[in-house]
Amino acid sequence: MSQGLLSVTSAFSRVWLRNAQVYLTLWKFNVFPALAEPILFIFVFGIGIGSYIDQMEGVPYLEFVAPGILGIAAIMQATFECTYGSYFRMRMQNTFEGIISTPVSAAEVGMAEITWGATRGLVTSTLVLVILAFFGVFHNPSVLLLPVITFLAAFNFAAIAIIVTSRIAQMEYFHFYFAGFVLPAQFLCGTFFPISRFPEPVQVIAWIIPLTSFVDIMRSLTLARITPSLIPETVWALGSTIILAELAVRSMQHRLVE
Repeated sequence: MSQGLLSVTSAFSRVWLRNAQVYLTLWKFNVFPALAEPILFIFVFGIGIGSYIDQMEGVPYLEFVAPGILGIAAIMQATFECTYGSYFRMRMQNTFEGIISTPVSAAEVGMAEITWGATRGLVTSTLVLVILAFFGVFHNPSVLLLPVITFLAAFNFAAIAIIVTSRIAQMEYFHFYFAGFVLPAQFLCGTFFPISRFPEPVQVIAWIIPLTSFVDIMRSLTLARITPSLIPETVWALGSTIILAELAVRSMQHRLVE
């Protein structure tokens, strides 16, 4: 039996649709709380701290941090959905067990969860993008590509979250994941200031985390600063996403079947 991404068929879209239908029934309770943290970041960092920082890398501070806020909005929604949300469906509701008793495979369940988490990240980050637009942050047509990048960033972190979710024995282990990886990533990955201000060992760690590349790509699109350095960053962003998705699907297969 084939495993990983090669075993995934379009049947995963049925699971995605099921999640979307559940989401839409409670959309008011899902959308507005998800915007709380990004809006807080806009006012605290972009406007509050921005009033003390004239410019960062030659642009107003709010314009500098806007891509970081978008990236955080995308990955946090994807991460929450694919940790607590997926775990609840897997262990508490036994939803996955029921799904794999149909023609939908465990690999397709894994891909559906990743894609759904990425969709949640896309929805939230797009709403944040609209809010930022009201502050006059965006001036270049290249910003129209930002939703594509936020979706990929959310997909990347959704895959990491599924790897974690499929391997933990109880929900409390998520505390270690959030405290040890997700929350530090929000501040280490060039979101609020250039990573060049960190010591070199920390810079290396920051560049390994894919969010750094995604934020840098989004910042380049926002400021219309397209340089050759984006090529290796794009390769790493896309390559790590594919690798993590493969590992996540295989991990979910192992959890549900083997």
